[in-house]
Amino acid sequence: MEHQRCYIYSPPEADERAAKRRRITQLNSPLVHFPERLQGYRDIWSQQEERIQNTLEEGDRSTLQNIANFVSAAAEPDCVEYLAIPTGLIIAGPSIASHGPFFDRLGRKIKEDANNAYLLLTSGEGPNLKTLLKNLIKKVASRIDEDDEENLGRPGTSSRNHPRLLDFDLGHLLGWQLKHQAQKIVVAIQDSEAFDAGVLVEMIDLFHSWLDRLPFVLLFGIATSAESFEDRLSGKALRHLEGRKFDVTQSDEIIEKLFSTTVASTNVPLRIGPNLSRRILERQRDHVQNLQDFSDGLKYAYMSHFYANCLSIFLIETLSFKDLASDVFEATRNLHSFRRWVEDMLESGRGHEVRKLLGSDQYLFENIVEHVRSGREVLSALSGAATVLAHVREALQMSPHVPLSSIWIRAASGEMIGSPILRETMLAIKKASSDKLMQLFASFEKVDETYLLFDPGKYQRDLEELVNANPNSAPLRSQHDVRNDSLRTTVVAQKVLLSKHKAALSEQDKAYSDLVGRFHDEINEYFSATFIDPRALFLSEILMFDLRSPHTEVFQPKPRFAIERSLASPHDYLGCDCCSPGGVRDREAPLSSSQPATAILYQLYLESGALINVSDLWSAFNAIAGDENEDEESKTMALFQCALAELKYLGLLKPSRKKNDHVAKMMWKGL
Repeated sequence: MEHQRCYIYSPPEADERAAKRRRITQLNSPLVHFPERLQGYRDIWSQQEERIQNTLEEGDRSTLQNIANFVSAAAEPDCVEYLAIPTGLIIAGPSIASHGPFFDRLGRKIKEDANNAYLLLTSGEGPNLKTLLKNLIKKVASRIDEDDEENLGRPGTSSRNHPRLLDFDLGHLLGWQLKHQAQKIVVAIQDSEAFDAGVLVEMIDLFHSWLDRLPFVLLFGIATSAESFEDRLSGKALRHLEGRKFDVTQSDEIIEKLFSTTVASTNVPLRIGPNLSRRILERQRDHVQNLQDFSDGLKYAYMSHFYANCLSIFLIETLSFKDLASDVFEATRNLHSFRRWVEDMLESGRGHEVRKLLGSDQYLFENIVEHVRSGREVLSALSGAATVLAHVREALQMSPHVPLSSIWIRAASGEMIGSPILRETMLAIKKASSDKLMQLFASFEKVDETYLLFDPGKYQRDLEELVNANPNSAPLRSQHDVRNDSLRTTVVAQKVLLSKHKAALSEQDKAYSDLVGRFHDEINEYFSATFIDPRALFLSEILMFDLRSPHTEVFQPKPRFAIERSLASPHDYLGCDCCSPGGVRDREAPLSSSQPATAILYQLYLESGALINVSDLWSAFNAIAGDENEDEESKTMALFQCALAELKYLGLLKPSRKKNDHVAKMMWKGL
């Protein structure tokens, strides 16, 4: 081009700039004490993250160790005429999303124990045997330095003494093995059921033919069962394998362990509320089963609480009054829990304390620190009571099985007192025999004794004395046991009447009944004292985060609804009155030139049929957004083409094969 357009920018003179007024008042920003809250979030979440990692490692520790021992104990490729490939059948369960993290942890474990090569393959990397071998050799090449990797990544060159090796020849793997002397070459098939059965059979036959030179060990990830996997292989391939089955802890069990250590634990500084906990568990059960998603959900909840709630700074234990701004105290006085607390104090005639709370920030700070500490103790006692109730039901072998997460959610919702699950448990305690009650007392060893308001060891010692003094081998039974009831039949006026009578109890059974009654009354008082409604606590908004809306919008978003709304009603997002229908919000605006070009074209798109004539669409767009000046038509055409490309990028339309000058409509609003 001989000529290019250029523009001359002339900045205004210094004296023409408008003078800025100095800000002399501090605005009430929602980010008050943000650095302190950020550091508090990092400290608290680091503790939770450590608990999560320990729980994950503990859940898979035994399985990972067994598989690592199996790999280490695999037979060496000695000079034997027939060898079978050591094969591990890993029953990883139906949670496909959790297979990847498990095999990653397995690879780290196998490589830590010995000098082993761990090669992980997925179904996308093995559509046929040749591609599978190429990817296998590339993964081996990634363990070598860059020079060797470049040589292994492409077909080998010919030489005088050695033949030319193709890029899928296992000779590359043999050369690497001779150089690095790896003890085992572990090939893990993560999703073996997604592989073609013929590819697996060919791979097994090829590996078996190289077994005298390469120490192969196969690991197959199975989602269904070992029997269904074996049915897909031929008899010859099965004879080449020496298999052993390993069962992986299912994701549902690990999720329960994670919930008990991160939410229902007795030493958690910030609690996730019952509504949000229920939402996270339902999403985990119905939509995803990846353990990392559960951790991400908790992390986002912690982030939301510390970012959006300026009062979360009171969760920092090393806090002093001089470090706080007056805004946080004004925000505290506007809490619903503060108002309820003040109303209760006024009803009890403590008006002078209310005046001090409203007038003195120092006095309010002292009360906040005290109630944060006591509130944590109350919530910890509630979590301990939920754990006790779960252990009681498990020890008594009650059905149906109710997990700890469900018990804790009901308790945190304030619905446990008088609930059917609690009444059923207390009745089962009354009817329990001496052998079941002994198991119940033994289960209390797993519970933190700090939050037990009774001594189960005393009852356990008394029960042992009664059992040792019992001359019969049969277990002791209380008076509430149905086996001690008898029915009597009486005929009165030609009518049969049935009455229930208690059978005569022995002295040992009477003593056992007294012990059961005392234990029942004491544990009932314990549950009544600890199962309170946490939302009635002062500063419950600080101690518990229970907002579902931000969590749901992030982890279960509705992108199509948001896109349709932004294009149909751009004023809802732009916040301008020029695009709004007469300044009225929450209503679709009529077409106007002030709207974005894509929004104008989208509304014309909605009024069109399945096939849209581009020329007619341009005429309608130019009539709305164009200018009478013909020189501006090129700018309008550029806006039209840009908007058309954006609609195509969003997947709303595509070029039509039927007519070259038409585009096909792909989506209809609301469908």
